[in-house]
Parts: sequence; C-alpha cells; structure tokens
Amino acid sequence: MDISKATTPFVELFQQNRTLCTAIAATVAAGGTISIISHIVADYRAWYALGPNGLPLNIFGYLFQSIGRSFARLDTRVPAPYDNAQLARSARYGPLSQRSFFSGSIPSRKGARPEVPMFVGPHRQTSQQAAPAMRSRQEAFLDALAAANPSLIRVRPSNLEGPLFRSVWLQSGIALRDEIKNLNGEFAHPHAEGSTHMVLSLVDAAAAIERGWSERHRMSGVAGLMPWGFVMVYAPRDDGEFRVWREFMVASARYVLGGDKEVVMPGNVGE
Repeated sequence: MDISKATTPFVELFQQNRTLCTAIAATVAAGGTISIISHIVADYRAWYALGPNGLPLNIFGYLFQSIGRSFARLDTRVPAPYDNAQLARSARYGPLSQRSFFSGSIPSRKGARPEVPMFVGPHRQTSQQAAPAMRSRQEAFLDALAAANPSLIRVRPSNLEGPLFRSVWLQSGIALRDEIKNLNGEFAHPHAEGSTHMVLSLVDAAAAIERGWSERHRMSGVAGLMPWGFVMVYAPRDDGEFRVWREFMVASARYVLGGDKEVVMPGNVGE
C-alpha cells in the first residue's frame, strides 16, 4: 500500500482548512489545560480544608506534600506488605517488633472504615469524626497517661504536626530505638478530628489494620522516614471504641519503651 497516496486527501483537507484545524487544536489544548488547572484547584481546596498540620497551610505546604505523593505508598490498608522475617532479623526492628503489647486480643472494629484522602500530609479521616466530647476525653487521657508514668512519658506540643497539637513523648534521657529515632521521642498524637498517629509493633500494627482499626501513614516504610508500625488509628465513635483506643495508646508506649518497663494504665479516665 502506498502510504503517501493514502494520506494525500488528509493533507489537502488540512491545507484547505488550515485556520479551522489550528483553531480546533488550540481549543482542545486549552480545554485540557483548563481541566488540569481545575483539578489542581479542587485538590488544593480539599487539602486546605483538612486544616492546620505539620506543613505550612499554604501553596508551599501543598506543593511539598504533592512531591511526597509521587513516592508515597498506596497499600496502607494491607496488613504486612513487607518481608516480616527479614525485618525481625534487622537491627532496626528486631525480635521486639514481633511481640504484641496489646492487653488481650484486638477485637474487630464494626462497620466500614472512614474516608481518608490520599494526601501525604495531613493524614486525616473526613468521615466518622469524633465529637468534641470524645476529643476532650482523648486529651484528658494524654495527661493522665503522663501523670501515671512520670518517669517514662511526658506531654508536649507535637513536633510532627505542629504546636497546635499535643502529643506524648518519651521522657528525655530515655534511649530511643533505632526504629523511632527520626521521630525524636514523639510516639503518639491525636488530631482535631479524633484520629491518632502512633507507633505500634509490627504485630500490633498488622492486627490493627487487618481488624479495621487503622491504616499506615503513606510514608511508613518509605526510605526509613517513618517506621512500618507508624499507623493512624481511627477516631473512637463510642465508649467501647474509646476503651480500645486507650489500649492502643498504652500498647504504643510499651513498645517504644522497649518492652521492659511497666506502663501504668490510668484508671477510668474519660469514662
């Protein structure tokens, strides 16, 4: 087949209608550009609506997290997307990561998971959010946990989420496991909508994800920035879930303290 003869009619048609074809091409290109810009604007507004966090709440914070999204993980609800045996042998995680620090077994969470946008930061849930009274109970528990364990735990403004958020830290002078050195001793902090970032053992993190209580941060396990056990536990919706949330908080403290120190559970705080 002679390609030149087959394409001749199309070339002639373009030459005869050059202005019209150019206008059509320009319109299509402009439409694509407008569509992209509209998507970016809508994405920025959705990100901004999540409120204050560890990044500047402006275009620079949005661009920073947008860069992070290019290499963040998508399998945040897969219980264990790693070689568990290899991590257990590593100096970073070791055998301690294979222990559960939860009192008893972790029950299954009822109902569907909340909606969680795919932003790297802030990492928040946008449905099933905690009521103000529940948030007050969470904040009271932070203080009670520190008061019950004064030599081990302290409450300070969050370094990861910014000074508007309070978090629990290991007391100064306590040696940090290699796994959490990048967190500088901060191991758990609740957010304004009731979800809570915390560090759990690999066993507890996998169980929490599998049973519907949590999902990993999108940067967990990425280039050693955050440990694989850095998860977001969903906001408690009722008294029963608040009790489970308290158990997760204490399990996190036990783990980051190395499993060899007694962590006292505050009595009936927020009940």
